[in-house]
Amino acid sequence: MRMRKEIGRYLCIGDIGREYTVIEYQNFRRYQTLNDPPQDFPTTKECFLSDGRDVNFIDENTFQIVLTDEFVRKVD
Repeated sequence: MRMRKEIGRYLCIGDIGREYTVIEYQNFRRYQTLNDPPQDFPTTKECFLSDGRDVNFIDENTFQIVLTDEFVRKVD
């Protein structure tokens, strides 16, 4: 079973000054053996804008909006 948990929400500014909210998710996969309770293990992370558009992670402070190729940076 796959699950996803929000792990971060960042206010960002684009190249032309527009504000965006980037939401970061951690994906988990649940495993269970016959004798043990289920355990969730982290797998990949994904980022999206608050409106659902895909975002690529560039570095700790920079993301790229896939649809427009615009780079957005975290606001301190």
